[in-house]
Amino acid sequence: MNASTLMQLGLSETEARIYLSLLRRGAMQAGAISKEAQVNRTTTYDCLERLIADGIVTYSIEANRKVFHPAPPNRFLDLIKEQEKTAVELLPELERQYKARKETEETNIYKGKKGIRSILQEILKYPNYEAFGSGGRFLEIMEHDFLAFQKRKEAKKIKSRIVVNQSARKTQGIREAFGSFRFVSDEFTGGPVTTFIFGNNVAIVVWAETPFATVISSPEAAKSFKNHFELLWKTARP
Repeated sequence: MNASTLMQLGLSETEARIYLSLLRRGAMQAGAISKEAQVNRTTTYDCLERLIADGIVTYSIEANRKVFHPAPPNRFLDLIKEQEKTAVELLPELERQYKARKETEETNIYKGKKGIRSILQEILKYPNYEAFGSGGRFLEIMEHDFLAFQKRKEAKKIKSRIVVNQSARKTQGIREAFGSFRFVSDEFTGGPVTTFIFGNNVAIVVWAETPFATVISSPEAAKSFKNHFELLWKTARP
């Protein structure tokens, strides 16, 4: 066994060399360990202190001198269990801080069909959403992903209100979609762009040949876009 194997258990290279030296030679004083492991004395003492703190190395006093011993190898399993227990205890607080960070303003860019697909999967986690913009390019660009999205929406009873351009009224995309639609004049839709509002998130998708999107995570931005949507919804026609 070499030092790199033990390093997988969290030891530094010098700590691993010291422990392996003790396994090979048995109890030794620090000077002998330094020579055997080919580590300078100062570093040897520092590493021994850390190994003792973790219970990987122990020592005894013989003739007023410290003699160091390797702990049984199963001590590594005990360490892993202790770390797991600590991780489980810390997890709720870490999750809280992670969620708090996610609730702050954040902007991410997504590119390509896989990126848009990940946004659609995120939308499906919410009980409802609003959208407005181009009504024809979604199906054309995303094809079976569009149809799968509609089926999942229906299966999960996700409510959606969508405002699209008048020219999309009789398209396949509208016929295949699950949701409530209203229509506005084409001049108000802003080209091949769809804006989704879900939770505290706004996704602005550009339906180019390679689609891309900007997702803004911000309660303030979501509220602003939602207000804009409500104005469109009131003036749009069924």
